Amino acid sequence: MPVGGSQEMIKKPRIARAVFPNQGVRAQYRRRMMCLIDDMAASFEYWLRAAYRKFPPRVAEAAEQAQDEAPSGRIQRTMDELARRWIARFEESAPKISEAYAKSLANHSDNSFRAALKDAGWATEFKMTPVMTDALNAAIEENIGLIKSIPRKYLDQVQGAVMRSYSVGRDLETMVKEIKAIYPKAAHKAVLIARDQSNKVNAAINRARSLDLGITEAIWLHSHAGKEPRPDHVAANGKRFKIAEGCLISGEKIMPGEKINCRCGSRVVLPF
Repeated sequence: MPVGGSQEMIKKPRIARAVFPNQGVRAQYRRRMMCLIDDMAASFEYWLRAAYRKFPPRVAEAAEQAQDEAPSGRIQRTMDELARRWIARFEESAPKISEAYAKSLANHSDNSFRAALKDAGWATEFKMTPVMTDALNAAIEENIGLIKSIPRKYLDQVQGAVMRSYSVGRDLETMVKEIKAIYPKAAHKAVLIARDQSNKVNAAINRARSLDLGITEAIWLHSHAGKEPRPDHVAANGKRFKIAEGCLISGEKIMPGEKINCRCGSRVVLPF
């Protein structure tokens, strides 16, 4: 430092702590979806077991029997009825589950973000702005679509299992065993949707709030939570980026939580 001079003090930016999705809200959402999936799986197993027992696959010796409707055709009607029933049930439930989930998660995210800003030295109140409304509505609509996709995917897999059983003449318990094996896939999808959507909704709400408040920059924070983290997300840890644009990672500007199963977060940089 020169004699008689003074060292200019460089003011460090104030950075709020990261805000992550509420685990309790995520768990409640997952439970509601699992109840639907459990009921659907039990319904399919019960009615298909009964139909398969009543209309078993024809054996080779029965090929010249009366030309009535094939057993596979009869059980197909059962599956069509089950499909109509459960697709309708999911379509009715999806908006209710999604709206309650998104609003509850947004409320917890707001409370956590407000507390994080206060701890960083900025006490402020939040209002429901057009930006926030758009972000919340978009999150709800995306979630509704994901929930509605569950029974259709499940039905396709069950139908394939049943028809394969008819084509090779499998016994009832073998057919039921194959149907039961489909359940974990549907359950896993529910878990993935719950985790992925909680990250996306939380990120979207925090982004909207930040822009409304005039906060323009944030710092990428890798969660270190996944078993197989994305190397480029790990490398982005600590990188500063424009909230309106996203963080440049592997040639693409994205927000934390935007990519499927991304659990990364961010710490906003206060504008003063």
